[in-house]
Amino acid sequence: MRDMKRNSTSRTTVPGPTRVPQDRRQRGRLRELCDEVLASFRVARSRELISEREQAESREMLASLTPTLPR
Repeated sequence: MRDMKRNSTSRTTVPGPTRVPQDRRQRGRLRELCDEVLASFRVARSRELISEREQAESREMLASLTPTLPR
């Protein structure tokens, strides 16, 4: 939870978001994150993220966890 401050008029204020430069080229950490996401996408584009075996295992597990409803 955010720290709340009391100002001189005894009202409680909650600090808002910190101002950041509008130019995305000055946001180094955001740029690094975007580059990492794009690189991961390029790698994943050439292959399926979830293999057929993993999909089959997931379906089996979900079937065992899901209650059977009467029809």
